[in-house]
Amino acid sequence: MIDDKHVERIDTLTGCGNLLSFLEMFTTHLTSATENSFSLLVVDLNNFMAFNKKHGQIYGDSVLHWVGIVLRDTGLPAFRLGGDDFLVLLNSGDAQDREEIARSVFSRLNRESRQFSLLNPASVILIHFQNEQLEIADLWIAISDALFDAKVYGERGFLVTTYAHASAINNYQLRVINMLTERLLSFADRLDATHQIAYLDPVTQLPNSIAAEREMKRAMQQAQRNNDVFSILFIDGDNLRLYNDISYSAGDDMLRQLAQLLSKHLRPGDFIARWRVGDEFLVLLPATTKEGAFVVAERLRSEVESTSRVWKIPITISIGIATYPAHGATLQELLVAVEKAAKYSKENGKNQITAFDDASTVSANSQS
Repeated sequence: MIDDKHVERIDTLTGCGNLLSFLEMFTTHLTSATENSFSLLVVDLNNFMAFNKKHGQIYGDSVLHWVGIVLRDTGLPAFRLGGDDFLVLLNSGDAQDREEIARSVFSRLNRESRQFSLLNPASVILIHFQNEQLEIADLWIAISDALFDAKVYGERGFLVTTYAHASAINNYQLRVINMLTERLLSFADRLDATHQIAYLDPVTQLPNSIAAEREMKRAMQQAQRNNDVFSILFIDGDNLRLYNDISYSAGDDMLRQLAQLLSKHLRPGDFIARWRVGDEFLVLLPATTKEGAFVVAERLRSEVESTSRVWKIPITISIGIATYPAHGATLQELLVAVEKAAKYSKENGKNQITAFDDASTVSANSQS
């Protein structure tokens, strides 16, 4: 299940960590590591501003998305620092091992860039850091120097360098950079607290409806880029008000139990939220067809029915399914479709699953 409790640490266009993720990871890495021998692989797209202007932002975004795939395929921590600048952390193996990884990335970028008619696509700079006491400011200095060399001194293509702490910059400037970094991380902590209030349901501790709508919008953007599908489940509790008849506290306890049960039986990468403030939940299933959604939905329905038999009051759930883009090309269309499917399940016996097109077909036949 996607963790939506914190400020976003992922760049949604490329799938890489964003600037905040970079700062947090390296601040922890530099303070906790017993030795700081590692390398940074820096990627800078050559003349990308002119390329973007010529081909348009949508085409340029597809190039950035591709670079993110190349870097994430290394299996190493990858970050988009902003614009067309990327970074990968290499902290295992020796210098030669790291250089082989960097050269393979450089080779793949050059080879696959032909699909975008992008010649001389990127400068790749490998920066080695020795076993010495480093601060986050040292990384910024090394990265800035590397990018400056790549941009000003002729787009060298592939370059290997070693960072020299002693000659980098005076102590006053180091303190200023570190202070700005500390303030940014402190601000991020406050944003996390605000984010939790805005996007978290206080009863179930699941993401709320606002977070769910935002997640669906992201899923639509990704599906459009990849020409892919995804499905959503609308889960409506059957007769859950019986718990509220005992007490509102009993109703809240049951919702928490149900939320934990549903979350437990989802797949890694699936997203679940409490929908509005009633007994409804919404589940987003990335890269999942209607048939695949039925499999997940049936597992949830069956688990709730069997597990709740030992609860104070056994419960069941009714589920609706809608799939993008077949059942809706916009967020609103998709929500209308999935709620209609769930309503059909509810009104025709409960404890069952209905896909939107099935509900529509039955409704049309009954009207005729």
